[in-house]
Amino acid sequence: MNQIKKSSWVNVLALIIGLNFFLTELDIQANEISLEEALNWGVEYNSTILEAKENIKTIERNLALVDTDYAFKVKVSANPIIAGDSSVLDSEESNDDNGDNTSTGTSNSAKISVETSKIYPSGIIVKSELYLKEEDWFDLENVFGEIKHNLSATKSIFPKLPLPQEQEKYLITNDLYKSQESLKWQQESKRIEFLESYINLLRLQERLFLAQTNYQYAQEDFDRTLKKMEIGEAGEKQEIEAKIALKRAEINFLQAQNTFNQEKKRWYLNLNLPEGVEVSLREDSPFLEETKEWVESLELNLEEQEKLMDLIVASHYQIKNHHLDQDSSQKELEWNIAENKPQIDVYGAYTNRNNTWGVGISLSYDIFDGGKQKLENEEYRAKLTTLKDDYLDLIEELRLELNILINQLEIDNLNLEEKLMSYRKAQLEEESYQAQLQQGLISDSEFQYKTLSWREVEIDLKSAKDEILINKLRIAHFLGFRKKG
Repeated sequence: MNQIKKSSWVNVLALIIGLNFFLTELDIQANEISLEEALNWGVEYNSTILEAKENIKTIERNLALVDTDYAFKVKVSANPIIAGDSSVLDSEESNDDNGDNTSTGTSNSAKISVETSKIYPSGIIVKSELYLKEEDWFDLENVFGEIKHNLSATKSIFPKLPLPQEQEKYLITNDLYKSQESLKWQQESKRIEFLESYINLLRLQERLFLAQTNYQYAQEDFDRTLKKMEIGEAGEKQEIEAKIALKRAEINFLQAQNTFNQEKKRWYLNLNLPEGVEVSLREDSPFLEETKEWVESLELNLEEQEKLMDLIVASHYQIKNHHLDQDSSQKELEWNIAENKPQIDVYGAYTNRNNTWGVGISLSYDIFDGGKQKLENEEYRAKLTTLKDDYLDLIEELRLELNILINQLEIDNLNLEEKLMSYRKAQLEEESYQAQLQQGLISDSEFQYKTLSWREVEIDLKSAKDEILINKLRIAHFLGFRKKG
């Protein structure tokens, strides 16, 4: 009976431990994300990207602020007289400093009023006022009949000029488009930068493994030396040599470990990953394989530079933004010129005081403004000229940047050729050493160390291919190509 109970407790304990291990594995898997997920996160939450997004939000708020001018507005005001005779204030307010009565419009007597206004994008401005004078406040039977109502509407018909709100909205919208284009470019640039760091981590991880293996071999050599000393086959000199080799291997291992950990932390920091999230470091990452296939599928003739420049001019964000700057400056000049023309407005008004209405036209023109308008126009024209000159400079700067990318790709290809030759040499050496090992001409230990150097050559070859991949991605991005999905 005791044996049965003991067996049951053992089974329960094993079940608990197994369940705990299973849940732990689930938690680890839940906190591990793929390369593609990491890159997608980084291009949304990297600190530079977040700053660019916040800039866009600020511009959108400014745009929304302009739109509030078109909202229906209501203003309630009351200027009752708490004590005394309001006519005293009326007589004082209706006279200027010289004692002359220059007041126009409604009386300044105490009243309660509700004013409304509405501006339409078409340029029509509508205003209305409902008010009740002091003497009618307490006439409760006729209070609604005593409410006065004024209604007016105005519109500028010449020159054909957008409202100040529409002008501001136009310029802010162009700024918004510029910021959005810049954000798209930054996100794609960051994606390539993050991918480059990931591939670099793969190579550092391989080098770390080699350094760790080298350290293990050095430890084994040291242990063998100690055993040889016990039987008199090795002396103090061999012991010191083994210790030195072990210490060097340990230093190299720690350095490789520190480099890998530091680069990994830096990459996580740039991605701005949440605490506890890990990225799977896999050479066979599906996203990485898809990216390599996409790059290989691109058919680019890097010799046809003018065709490449046409692609850049059609897609590069700096070109698009420069066109928007020119457009904004051109509009500002057109608006400023129009403002110097005669201003013609039509208006209409109605009041229920005498049930009267009227329409009219007003004309105004600044015959002389001291030369202000002329100076402003010259400034806008100078700005446009500068922008046109800057555009030509920008084209040449982009051409230079394209040449730098192409030249770097040529260097990378030459570097790959050298690494391929070194790798082939390492293969031949391995075959030769393999034969020597079988013949007993070299020891297992010597062959092990040589194997590490051959694996190092293999990693160098991978790194050379990585550099070509990343540079091709940068060229594709520069030319406006983008991988879908």
